Amino acid sequence: MHPRPWCWRDERKAMTKDLQKKLKSRWDSFTASEQKIASHLLNNLSGIPFETAASLGKRVGVSAMTVGRFLRNLGYAGLGELKEELRGDAPWLKLYKVPPPSSDADFVSENLQAEIRGLTDVHALARTEEWRAIVRMLIEADKVSIASFQHGRFLGLGFASLLEHVRPRVTFDSGADGAYTELLLDSTPQSCVVLIDVRRYSRHFRLLADEVAARGIPLVIITDTQCYWARQLTPNVLMVPLRAERAWHSLGTFTALFSLLISAMTREMGDVLGRIGDITQLRQKFVGYVGPSLATRADTKPPVPTKPATRRRKKPDPS
Repeated sequence: MHPRPWCWRDERKAMTKDLQKKLKSRWDSFTASEQKIASHLLNNLSGIPFETAASLGKRVGVSAMTVGRFLRNLGYAGLGELKEELRGDAPWLKLYKVPPPSSDADFVSENLQAEIRGLTDVHALARTEEWRAIVRMLIEADKVSIASFQHGRFLGLGFASLLEHVRPRVTFDSGADGAYTELLLDSTPQSCVVLIDVRRYSRHFRLLADEVAARGIPLVIITDTQCYWARQLTPNVLMVPLRAERAWHSLGTFTALFSLLISAMTREMGDVLGRIGDITQLRQKFVGYVGPSLATRADTKPPVPTKPATRRRKKPDPS
């Protein structure tokens, strides 16, 4: 069998982009159930060839009939027609297919494959328009405020710590004052607020997102693909695909996303080593590191080892 021509592959990519454009342009006209389906399609197109209407409905919490009706409204006869459009000659799709449980219960291998798929999904986000817009926002904002919640609280803390190494005026707002004062009152239309949460979402997550949007503060939401309402509030959304076969989130994919965002920022900003060096010097001054500083190590020659002194025995008096 001869491989399909590159022009066909380009056409398939164009069809995928057309579908994504259609979903985004019609987003406001969708019902809540339709937004759940649309959100899943936007973030999981590569896995659709392996779905059925029933399995897709189960993933997003709607019926198979709702999935079929939604696709017909988009101009497809059903999920089968969409799958054929997306399937194509794409050997890389096997990376996205959920492997059946192994007979020897090789948990480590299965987990590794799931992590690889998660990392692949995250790196695919870096090729989207939303990604580029968010990178620019994080660079150009006069101030970046970050909040995260529940068991994912450490994600926001970690991202804020990374971000402050490459740009000034970065804060993590824990909400300990009960009002998120710094995030809401000290931010301006030139600032940026980043909210991070995963299912099940904290009540604070939704309330704070609504309040930030209502105040006209630029908002970035980093979450999973179950958070269908995120795009109701902002176009600046990064969604990490949720693996239905796993009972917990792979939070490693989020840390990979943060690292990739920082790398994209440094590529745009150029030299950030000066700021990192200043931070390192201040830490050396106030806290210190194990061993001598780099400056001390470079300027000081190691001492030359000397042999231990030996005592000379006194010769006996011949008399």
